[in-house]
Amino acid sequence: MKKFMMSLVVASIAMVSYAQETVSEVVVPTVKNSVATNSFGSNWFVGVNGGVSFYQGVHTNGETPFDHMKPALSVYVGKWHTPGFGWRVKMEGLQVKPYDGVYFDGVRGYGVRDLYNFHFDAMFNLSNLIYGYREDRIWNFIPYVGTGYVTAKSPYSDKMSGSLAVNYGIWNTFRLNKHLAVNFEVSGTFMRSQFVSAPTTHNGYDNLWVAQVGLTYKFNKVGWEQTADVDAIMAMNGAALAELNAQLQAKEAENSQLKSQISSAKNALAQAQGRIKDMESNPQRISVAQSVFFAINSSKIESKKEVLNLQALADAAKNSGAKLLVKGYADSATGSADYNQQLSEKRANAVADKLVELGVSRDQLDVKGMGGVEAEKPARLNRRVIITLE
Repeated sequence: MKKFMMSLVVASIAMVSYAQETVSEVVVPTVKNSVATNSFGSNWFVGVNGGVSFYQGVHTNGETPFDHMKPALSVYVGKWHTPGFGWRVKMEGLQVKPYDGVYFDGVRGYGVRDLYNFHFDAMFNLSNLIYGYREDRIWNFIPYVGTGYVTAKSPYSDKMSGSLAVNYGIWNTFRLNKHLAVNFEVSGTFMRSQFVSAPTTHNGYDNLWVAQVGLTYKFNKVGWEQTADVDAIMAMNGAALAELNAQLQAKEAENSQLKSQISSAKNALAQAQGRIKDMESNPQRISVAQSVFFAINSSKIESKKEVLNLQALADAAKNSGAKLLVKGYADSATGSADYNQQLSEKRANAVADKLVELGVSRDQLDVKGMGGVEAEKPARLNRRVIITLE
């Protein structure tokens, strides 16, 4: 019986791998030393101080302020509008000991008197203004200046008299926790002379200095959030958008390539099926070889597609009685020559065994191992078995 030549065209399918995406916490960039303004109900505080006062008048009678030291007490409430600027309303006083003596009108003033100083202060947190806001800062250095009204008993009677006053000082706070701080404060009050002491021929202004320690409690919402850097965020968004556009374009190109490959594979499969039909109806047509590909260092046929193609080849061989030449190859880029020879023989025998399993007679098969080759590029195309007619 005359020998026949057959041909089968094998369609390859591209595999698409997906990269794993890692999601990380997004850090929002902020503007250095800049915070967002809080609502009116935020960053309020109250406090209480206790200490001593020292009275310094125009008329001294040779005495020093330490000769006029008396206890002092103060309470206050205020609010920080920014980390660097705030205000407070304060009431301080208790007692004062002015400089008494014989005055020009022959009247001698009273001794120790009750005195109260009500004032409004503007405060400047230099620690935050110079070094930037930090919620966990231990020490805050806060100068302040304000104005108010001092009232005390008249040097002539038990009636109360008063004077406008200027207040100044330094408020040092030491953080204990988010809401509580210890504070040390030194302050001065600049007021009209002869307001507390009896009138003399000395005109001018008296001073009252106070040194106190106490506690400050911050209530309601405390602290500020850093201002988001809009320019940096826009730049980040622009970079992220550009990256997404690049990924999208890459995916579109990949999809276009896949569509082209699928279309080519369908055409190749249709041509192969047509040739098989032509071969069965007209067995004298000329054909080309068929390849079976393998994984690196493997002689196992793992693809179901390869098995289906071998089934078609086996059916054609059974019908024609043609003898098949089965040649195994290995990739010479990996492994030694001896190892590649053994691997090529194993691959050829694996294909021959599969053809026998599919119904081809062993007598129709001529099996050879060709060792390692570098006939094709990339190298993985050399890891195959080629089936042709003898």
